[in-house]
Amino acid sequence: MTRALVTGAAGQDGTILSTLLAREGVEVLGIVKPETDVSLYRRHAPTATVLELDISDVDELRAATIECAPDEIYNLGGISSIIESVNNPEQTVLINVGAVSTLLDAMRELAPAKKVRLVEAASGTIFEGADAFPQSERTRRAPISPYAQSKVAAMDFVNAARDEGIHAVSAILYNHESPLRGEGFVTRRITMAVARIAKGLQDTLELGDIEVARDWGWAPDYVRGMQLMLRADVPHDYVLATEISHRLSFFLDRAFMAAGIRDWQKYVVSTSDRVRSTDTNKLVGDSHAAYRELGWRHTVDFDSMAAAMVRHDMALLDDPSTLWEIPT
Repeated sequence: MTRALVTGAAGQDGTILSTLLAREGVEVLGIVKPETDVSLYRRHAPTATVLELDISDVDELRAATIECAPDEIYNLGGISSIIESVNNPEQTVLINVGAVSTLLDAMRELAPAKKVRLVEAASGTIFEGADAFPQSERTRRAPISPYAQSKVAAMDFVNAARDEGIHAVSAILYNHESPLRGEGFVTRRITMAVARIAKGLQDTLELGDIEVARDWGWAPDYVRGMQLMLRADVPHDYVLATEISHRLSFFLDRAFMAAGIRDWQKYVVSTSDRVRSTDTNKLVGDSHAAYRELGWRHTVDFDSMAAAMVRHDMALLDDPSTLWEIPT
């Protein structure tokens, strides 16, 4: 039986991935931060083994990896908030870079008896200061935020390991959403607020710059992309993106439309104190290499993505036990 180690297991991508792996008959060990609420994760992936472990504890992480002796490692854990990274830059490096280095060291220790494969969840923000548009694997990295800088440093460790013959790759992931998106992310904040407004439980929604643009895609597509990358015969880094940019105001329009509200402007208040200094309208990914070499495709369009999130949040208001069916 194939065995997979998943860090950040209780997050959006980790939950989707663990569910898909379990459906394949893969034995899953999901690592979560201590005191994380794993109730939703256990409902989606009941056969997964959950291990509470702080991935900044390199000794514990190395020991757990060696004891697990996985065939596949999906490193999805770490600090994912740009704002949090700005407030805690040293902790961001410790977690986002240190965990990758530790996992790679454990892979070296397991070899050659066990040939393990790893995929690191990188980010399109590594291009946040780049002049090129759209960005591909060949685009010069130009990180600005501590978060993006940590992702570049982690990619450097992955690239060095690959040069040694280790099967390690970085998935350069642009924004990707689903009904499992964390409530701290702007798209989920919007869909939850839209659901409450539609049901008369909330009056307005406060946001920052609603004209910021992003390349938003469907999370299950990106999780499958990471699986394709990890299992490819030849290890390469790939950009996973839709190649289409949408403004946040358009997401608002689609989300409110899904709830049957056309005049969304009267419900939204844009405040300058919520604007991030590192926001850029230029982040759009070029995924031609993944299309050509992996056969990867994004399957759900922007409107359908927004509508699916709103429908789920409305269903949760009616019945908090509602479980989103992760697509096959």
